[in-house]
Amino acid sequence: MENAGTALVEALRARYPDWNRVVVVCGPGNNGGDGLVCARLLAYAGVRPAVFTLGDPSAYRGDPAENLSRARATGMSPSPLDGSAGRRALVRALADADGVVDALFGTGLSRPLTGVAARAVAAVNAAGRPIVAADVPSGLSSDAGAVRGPSVRAALTVAFGAPKPCHLLAPASEACGRLVVADIGILRKTLEARAERFWLTEASDVDTRLPARPLESHKADFGRLAVIAGSRGKAGAAVLAARGALRAGAGLVTIFCAESLAPLYAPAIPEAMTEPLPESDGAIAEAAAAGAIRALRGFDAAIVGPGLGTSPETVAFLEQLLAATRIPVVLDADALNAFAGRPAKLRGRRLRPLVLTPHPGEAGRLLGRPSRAIQADRLGAARALAGQTRGVVVLKGAHTLVAEPGGRVTANPTGTPLLATAGSGDVLAGIIGAFLAGGLSPNDAAICGVWLHGAAADSLEPRLGDAGLLAHEIADALPGVRRALKIGPRIEGR
Repeated sequence: MENAGTALVEALRARYPDWNRVVVVCGPGNNGGDGLVCARLLAYAGVRPAVFTLGDPSAYRGDPAENLSRARATGMSPSPLDGSAGRRALVRALADADGVVDALFGTGLSRPLTGVAARAVAAVNAAGRPIVAADVPSGLSSDAGAVRGPSVRAALTVAFGAPKPCHLLAPASEACGRLVVADIGILRKTLEARAERFWLTEASDVDTRLPARPLESHKADFGRLAVIAGSRGKAGAAVLAARGALRAGAGLVTIFCAESLAPLYAPAIPEAMTEPLPESDGAIAEAAAAGAIRALRGFDAAIVGPGLGTSPETVAFLEQLLAATRIPVVLDADALNAFAGRPAKLRGRRLRPLVLTPHPGEAGRLLGRPSRAIQADRLGAARALAGQTRGVVVLKGAHTLVAEPGGRVTANPTGTPLLATAGSGDVLAGIIGAFLAGGLSPNDAAICGVWLHGAAADSLEPRLGDAGLLAHEIADALPGVRRALKIGPRIEGR
């Protein structure tokens, strides 16, 4: 508790150095004990804390009781909230406070708040003061993204030891505000044992996964990537995927396309080559499958789907291609829609590496669920889709999730609303494809690709704000982000 309370104070003072009057609301368990430590340390720092407890303070036992005694030794007299006088006192204190520390409930909460706790949360939210939450904003389940009842809406959440699912899964993550992960002395092996197969990507994870590029290198050393994409009216998707791949470091990129589109690509992206294929009404035809399968034998990986279309001819082409191709494949956009309602069909690739990059709508079509159901349980949906396809699933959105078939999920911290723009996903597919072609495993390629894609948008936010990004700008920002990753400063997610 001492370490947690100290971490809470350090984060609070770093973000809000001018606070002089703070309300600290404490729950009945260890989270309340953390709040009592925080109040005592704030008092030592010259801040005036007003402390409130949900029930009778004399009910504390163990470490929380010890911390209550130490807080009282500083002159504090905690007020219980289980009566009308306590509630009125809380409202008065909130009106005079610079901010609030929420230490009501932490990771153990399993039911919606009611009664005194719900009324306390309502009062804290209604005060309009910045709220700093200890570990988890009270009212949230630490293990889910759903909000099932009244909950604190924090400006800053200090996660103890490691982030929890609620910190990264919407809509719960929206109640967490800015997230700070504080080391409180928990051993790494203990954290890993409790991680429940949920992880967060850090800059160092990306740095250590990206292969070195020796001085005496050849373009072929960094992978030959095929981009099977585009159709009449959607030719630009192939350009964006190819540009993302080249900016991510792919050595050679070839666009496989309907033959009538091939003349468009040389002026649009002269760095890429083209492989014209037989077409039907502006899209790749079923008759193209045999030739494409033979051509792909000279490649290290392929991206399949951006702007491809879902005509019966193209779907038949895709089915044959995926059944026969042995190289790693990124399935995006229309290649996912082609298998709507039948994700198990993709198991036919057996152990051949596969990465799927759906947005919630595409994931919903694959699983036969509405997109709102996917958003309501993003963690479960990502795991279900990875299990049914035996591929690595990149479920796009705020804090994009990377799910492995075995159930492990990695959340991504980078990215801004700038990414909500046409073509952003095509660039991401290109980045992941480049890393697959360069030899990374499907999971590592997805983790690194998602992190760098988000970090590229982060790097553009100071200039652009939160809207107006063009997708090719994400690709063009990648080399600078990668350079900063290698030489510092670190670029972390929000």
